[in-house]
Amino acid sequence: MAMHRWMLAIVLAVAAVGGYAGWQQWGPLPDSVAARVDGDAIPAATLDVFVAAARRSEPDISRESVLKGLVENRLLASVANAQDDHHAHPERVGYDSATRHEQQRFKLIRTAYADALRKAVNDSGMANSLDSLSAPLVLSRDMLAPMLTLDQVLLSTMTEAQQQAAREYVLARYRFADDQPEQTLSLWELYRRQNIQLKVQMHNLNLDFIREAVKQHLTMAYVFYWFEQRAGLSESAIAAVDRCIDDALQRETLMHDMGLMQDIHDDNPQLRELAAQVSDAQLADYYAANREQFTRVERVRARHLRVDSQQQADRVHELIHDGLSFDQAVADYSMAEDRQQGGELGWIDRQSRQDHWTRALAFVQPQGVVSSPFRSPGTDGAPYWELFLVEEKVTAYQSLDSKSVRYRAGRAVAQQQLQQRFKSLLADVTEQASLRINRGVL
Repeated sequence: MAMHRWMLAIVLAVAAVGGYAGWQQWGPLPDSVAARVDGDAIPAATLDVFVAAARRSEPDISRESVLKGLVENRLLASVANAQDDHHAHPERVGYDSATRHEQQRFKLIRTAYADALRKAVNDSGMANSLDSLSAPLVLSRDMLAPMLTLDQVLLSTMTEAQQQAAREYVLARYRFADDQPEQTLSLWELYRRQNIQLKVQMHNLNLDFIREAVKQHLTMAYVFYWFEQRAGLSESAIAAVDRCIDDALQRETLMHDMGLMQDIHDDNPQLRELAAQVSDAQLADYYAANREQFTRVERVRARHLRVDSQQQADRVHELIHDGLSFDQAVADYSMAEDRQQGGELGWIDRQSRQDHWTRALAFVQPQGVVSSPFRSPGTDGAPYWELFLVEEKVTAYQSLDSKSVRYRAGRAVAQQQLQQRFKSLLADVTEQASLRINRGVL
């Protein structure tokens, strides 16, 4: 699916685990209301915002699919809120919850109203967001240092006194329209919106970074100003947009806690625990049904071509790309002793590939495609460059008893079990909820 991860979370929360919950009841509802979930309305105007954003990436997505995603996010958020430890989790992405909400809100509005925002910016004559400053932006290391300089031995963040001073220090003053009161941005407001790595830039008094961070904040502030003042939505519809964003973020946390969504460096204790409990019979069933997932290359028959410079290697590779046969290229250009035998490396199996780097590299090349040039890794002689052609591959199924198969199959079975837990949870919470859907808005 082409949609970004943030849009998946907001619009189609359950697509990753397959299917939508059933709908319990249809209308009647007022034309202004798309759905009610346990008495809470999702306004039709709010649905319009999410539909517009979704269709920027998926032009054919239906209004019903988007609404189902919003409804299911609301149901799952209610489960997340009911968990005692839900709000005790550390921020995994390095941003506080308010900043995560702002980031998702900005992306949603910027995507849904891309054309209208572009026109508004052009009409305003505001070439970049710093043009909205109502006073010069003065960044002084001497002024910022007392608040941002840390005791590197003892501290990793501001002291309470520094935080208070940062709250009182006005970094920028701005307005987006003559009839708008002047707005201010404090140093603390800018600082708290950064993740750990970006805060380091501020502690290092990187004025270029701070200036760019101010610019980005003003861009976000303008998008929010335009959305709230110019998009034509009521206060209740805007509040519902924010509620739907919170629902998506809470649903994401819930799925992470269930082991269904984790960052690349996260441990997944739920998956690990379930995988350890998968029985031999379950492993065998999964292996039998998904045997094609467990093939590996046993041996290859390959040839090579050796030259003594990168320039020559690139030239030969280009000639082959333009139609020169590998046979002729070896005969005309290879400097290896086996050129008379067509550059034959013979059959390379999993054991013999350890004999030399050329055999190891040839073993993993795709079949029937002349490789890009590879430079010899050795330093005990003049360097040379190799091109490889794998002419034949022999594959076989890995044994069910192998550690690799048991590990991968165990995690796959556990993943299916986690998904089933999620589907059962969604079905239960849907069954217990009071849902009313306005068929007319779809």
